[in-house]
Amino acid sequence: MNAASLVIVLCSVLPGQAATAPQAQPASRSAKAVEAFRAEAAEYVVRLASRPEEKLVLEKEAALRWDNPARTGEDGALFVWTLHGRPEMIGTIFTYRFKETLSRKHEVHSLATGPLAAEFRGKQVWAPPKAGVVFQPVKGAPPPAAIPRQRLSQMKTLARDFAVSMTDAEGQQFQLRLLAQPLVRYEPQDKQVQDGALFAFSLGTDPEAILLLEARATKDAFEWQYAFARFHYIELKAQHQGREVWRVPALPPDIMNLDIGQARYQDSVYTTYHVERGIPVAE
Repeated sequence: MNAASLVIVLCSVLPGQAATAPQAQPASRSAKAVEAFRAEAAEYVVRLASRPEEKLVLEKEAALRWDNPARTGEDGALFVWTLHGRPEMIGTIFTYRFKETLSRKHEVHSLATGPLAAEFRGKQVWAPPKAGVVFQPVKGAPPPAAIPRQRLSQMKTLARDFAVSMTDAEGQQFQLRLLAQPLVRYEPQDKQVQDGALFAFSLGTDPEAILLLEARATKDAFEWQYAFARFHYIELKAQHQGREVWRVPALPPDIMNLDIGQARYQDSVYTTYHVERGIPVAE
């Protein structure tokens, strides 16, 4: 994630650039911030095109509380929206500091296997017309285990076989760190998906790419499949056991400066936009 000049946080200072790290927030202030972020996330109304009569459900707890003091003091929380137990949208709500003001952004990515549409405060703000993720088999993976606990262990092992890096506009590459525990584990009410988990590859605690691992139905049985979702606008690529399996190019830099409701990137499976700018910093 990153903020521009905000799942859900993009930033105008890229990794490696100088930034002044803010002081750590007291626990009480941090809890209030997450509460405020979740209240704002709850204002989304999201539907899949395949099931327009049903709204996605915002999970009760934030999937991750994160910050990125190495950039512009980004401070955010990651949320997941589900339908019948399967994550269909991921987003982050965050703030970043510029001089003596804060700006607040949202960053979102579709995890759906078809189109979806999102409204925020009564207005459509995002409507990607295609699948947000595309699954493919995990090469060499064993069959999904019969016991849920064993399947979780399998997913953690499979996730460690992937490596993700990001490359900035100057060509500098950054290796991302796999968070050991999944952001979300799910066993949906879906005949097509037996089990699944979302894993984050992060810079510090800031997720920049999301790995989905699912035990998905094939003609004869279930098999482990994977997909990736970007959470930064610069170039990202992933390897599996040393072989490149996913790459997304850098997006035009104007995505950093969008305001909510603008038409640009509403049809993108990933986007980020400002909700409020120039908030005075309360010391």
